[in-house]
Amino acid sequence: MRFLLFICILLTTSMAAHGQDAMEAKKTKAQAAAAEIVTMRSDLAKNFIKPDMEITEETFNKVCGAVGKRVKEIMATDGLTIRHVALKYRNPANAPKPAEMEDLQTFEKYPTLHDKWDEVEIDKKKYVRYQRSILVEKACLACHGAKNNRPQFIVGKYPDDKAYDFKAGDFRAVIMVLIKKE
Repeated sequence: MRFLLFICILLTTSMAAHGQDAMEAKKTKAQAAAAEIVTMRSDLAKNFIKPDMEITEETFNKVCGAVGKRVKEIMATDGLTIRHVALKYRNPANAPKPAEMEDLQTFEKYPTLHDKWDEVEIDKKKYVRYQRSILVEKACLACHGAKNNRPQFIVGKYPDDKAYDFKAGDFRAVIMVLIKKE
């Protein structure tokens, strides 16, 4: 009887350890995905946006469109849910949900806070959540600088745009990566 109890405890402990290892692997993927997205956005902006150039929809698609495409690929292959969330958003899909406002305000208030982990419940499902901040870089100002200097296609495509009047170094948004808890 003791032997069976010992085997049950051993199996339970082993399964719990495996579950922790699996979650740690997912957390590593989440951090890597967020880092890739932030770096990709930065690198593309620096490569395609030059001082005083006219920003066209084609340029926009080479930067933001390429990042959006990569996010979809990561979600499809790694099983993560990724959101770009901003207080001052351009695309309404990136508007914060009420439960996300406090986190975004914390990132904005503390510019040295670059990332954070927590656990959340969304639509009655539990997630481990990783958030990584995006800061405005000089190249970003071509589209996110002064309101009156935004490219015309952005003004037309996003009539309710709030993502302007930033300065280099400002908090821009968060890449939010959700890992569903099993």
